[in-house]
Amino acid sequence: MSITVNLCSEKKGELKNFLEKYFNHEVSIDEDVNTWIYVYKKPLEAIDIISAVIDNNHKYSITVGIDMGNSIYMVSPENHDGVIKDFYNLFY
Repeated sequence: MSITVNLCSEKKGELKNFLEKYFNHEVSIDEDVNTWIYVYKKPLEAIDIISAVIDNNHKYSITVGIDMGNSIYMVSPENHDGVIKDFYNLFY
């Protein structure tokens, strides 16, 4: 099973700045890109980027959506721990 992680921001350059810090190298996306989508074939690998967005929510204005095929979840600081626990229960 795979999952799709969607990062969205309405602030110009926000996703590019976040992704370059996260990956620790230049990312070839335009400054005006407001949605980044990545399909993880191993769902547990998505936990790192989801947690990085939530842990840095005071620095970046980015929302996180997770598409699991039959349902979509929005991740927030309030539900982050529960989402991560659910990931481990489902995929580990």
